[in-house]
Amino acid sequence: MILVDKEKMQAIDSFAINVLKVPALSLVERASLAVLKHINLNKFGYFAIVVGVGNNGADGLALARNLLARYKDVEIYILGDVEKASEEFRLNLESCQMLCEEIFYVQSIEDLEEMERRLNNVNLIVDAIFGTGLNRPVTGIYATVISIINNVMKYKISIDIPSGLDASTGQDLGEVVDSDLIVTMQLMKKGVYEREIYRKKCVIEDIGIPQKAIDSVLYGLVD
Repeated sequence: MILVDKEKMQAIDSFAINVLKVPALSLVERASLAVLKHINLNKFGYFAIVVGVGNNGADGLALARNLLARYKDVEIYILGDVEKASEEFRLNLESCQMLCEEIFYVQSIEDLEEMERRLNNVNLIVDAIFGTGLNRPVTGIYATVISIINNVMKYKISIDIPSGLDASTGQDLGEVVDSDLIVTMQLMKKGVYEREIYRKKCVIEDIGIPQKAIDSVLYGLVD
C-alpha cells in the first residue's frame, strides 16, 4: 500500500492538474461519485453536507448536487468566505443553488444553534470541511461545528480525511470529526493509516489521477 503525506498528495494533485492537464473539475466529480457509491440510497434519504470553501468542500457540493439530482433531501452548510472559494467550489455551488433551497452560511451563534437543531432531523452527515492540506489548529466556529457534528447521533461520512486530522502525522489538530466511514481519494494518507481507529474505517477510491503523476512525484520516474 502506498502512503502519502499532505505535501506529496498536494504535489500529485498539482502534477495531474497543471502538467498532465487533468481538469480539476473532473477530479471533483469523480470524488463525489466515489462517495456516493458508498451511500445506501434505500436506507438514507435526508442529508446534511457540511463544507469548507476549498476543494474538499467542492467535493461535498458535487456530492450534494448528485444527491439532489436523485431527488434526495439535502441541507448544505457552508463554513468560510465564499469569495475565497476555489473555482470548482463556486461552479458546484451555483448548481446547488438552482436545485436546493436549504443552503445555510454558518457565521454566528444563531447559525450554529439553528444548525444543531436541524441536524437532528437528517439521517446522514457528510463532512467536507477540511481536506488533506489542513496545517493549523482547528479553532473558533470550525471547532464548534465539528463538536456539533460529533454530538449528533447520526451516521457520518468524511470525504478524504476526517476534518481536524493532520494528514501527515495523524495528530488531532483540535476537534476531529468522529466519522463512521472515511472515503479517501486515490492513495492512503499517512495520518489516517497511523491511527487504527481511522484506518479501519477507511476505504480508498480511484478518482482518475494518472499513475504518471504518482510516479513522477513519489519516484521521480517521469521527467
